[in-house]
Amino acid sequence: MALPFEVDSLDNIPETVRDQYVEAEGGKFRLDLDGYEDPTGLKSALEKERSEKKERDRQLREMQKQFDGIDPEKTREMLSRLEQDEEAKLIAEGKMDEVIQQRTERMRADYDRKLTDAQKEAEAAKTFAGKFRSRVLSDEIRSAAAKVGIVDTAVTDAVYRAKDLFEVDDEGNVVPTEAAGLDASGKPLTPESWLESMRDSASHWFPTPKGGQAPGNDGKGGGQKRSNMTAEQKHAYIQKHGQQAYLRLPA
Repeated sequence: MALPFEVDSLDNIPETVRDQYVEAEGGKFRLDLDGYEDPTGLKSALEKERSEKKERDRQLREMQKQFDGIDPEKTREMLSRLEQDEEAKLIAEGKMDEVIQQRTERMRADYDRKLTDAQKEAEAAKTFAGKFRSRVLSDEIRSAAAKVGIVDTAVTDAVYRAKDLFEVDDEGNVVPTEAAGLDASGKPLTPESWLESMRDSASHWFPTPKGGQAPGNDGKGGGQKRSNMTAEQKHAYIQKHGQQAYLRLPA
C-alpha cells in the first residue's frame, strides 16, 4: 500500500517501515525522502517579505496623501517669496549683517555645487581624452610596424616602448616627445624611423633572414667589420653565434 507522507502518529504505520519516518514540526512524522527540503523556512521568509511590502505600500500611500494636490512649481515660488520676505523683515529690523551672511551662504552653496559638477565633467573629459590618445598612438605604431615588417608577436612590445618616445597632440597627430631626440638623418623622430633604428637593439622584433648566414660563411665573421655588415647580416650572426661573439668582431 502507499505510505502517507505525513502522519500524526506511527501507530497505524507498519513496524517494518516506521524507521522510514522522521519527526517533523508539531509532533508529527513524515517520510524521510532524499532531496526533500522542509518548506517551512521558505514560507516564513515569503510571509515576511509580503508583510514588509504591505507596510511599504501603506507608507507610500500615506506620503502621497500628504502631498496630494500640491503643485511643485508653486511650492518653489512660495519658498522663494518666503525667503525674500524674511530678508525684507531682517532689513526692516536693521539686521543687514544677517542678510549678507545668508546671501553669502546661498552663493557659496551654489558655487560649490557648480564647481563639483564642473570637476566631474572635467575628469570625465580627461579620462576620455586619455583613452583616445592611447588608441591613436597604438594604431599609429601598429601601422608603422606593418610597414617596417615587425613580426606580429613583437608589436605589443613596440607599442609599449613607444609611449616613452611619442605622444598625441591636441590635433590628434602622433609627434615625438622632447626626450625622443632626432633620427639618424637629423630629422624629428617618426614611428617608422624609430622602428627601423631598432633592428640592432631589438633584433627579435624582425623576421630571421632566410638562407642567410653570418658574413663570410665561416662562422667567425670572415674578417669583416661590424660597420660593413647589413642589418640582416648582423641579425643572422647574432642568432647563430650570440651577442658576445658579434661584439668581438672589429668595429
